[in-house]
Amino acid sequence: MKSQAQELIQALGLEPLSGEGGFYRRVHTFTEKGLETGSVIYYLITAESFSSLHWLPTDEVWHFLEGDAVEQLVLHPDGSHSLLLLGKASEGKTPLSVVKGGCWQGTKLAGQEGWALCATTMCPPYDGCSYRQGGSFLTEQYPACTLVEAFLGKEV
Repeated sequence: MKSQAQELIQALGLEPLSGEGGFYRRVHTFTEKGLETGSVIYYLITAESFSSLHWLPTDEVWHFLEGDAVEQLVLHPDGSHSLLLLGKASEGKTPLSVVKGGCWQGTKLAGQEGWALCATTMCPPYDGCSYRQGGSFLTEQYPACTLVEAFLGKEV
């Protein structure tokens, strides 16, 4: 892992995210009348640890902050898929994406090395009880998508 990524992990107080991969820290929780209504996290991806395919029931907004461009694979409930390149707007890439709830999603570096710092926002906030980790079964459910295996990471 590049030393700059290690420095960011330390400076931002990021921790490994088990299952999905990457490094994260919740930086804000929105509240209204004592109830948690949303959350924001920092999320750092490296070549060794990225956001493997996972499912969430609610929308997640991704904000690219700095580093190297990332690919975001989304597997839609209708069997289709999309691939988006997130990165610096000044380099012609998309700095923000919205992954709809009920989709499988994974995000990894577009290249073979480097790192990327993103932030994600969810309303309601992330809840580990509703998270589902992807696995090899997704290759059968999405046979038209040849990218699934590259976004699986380690099976749990």
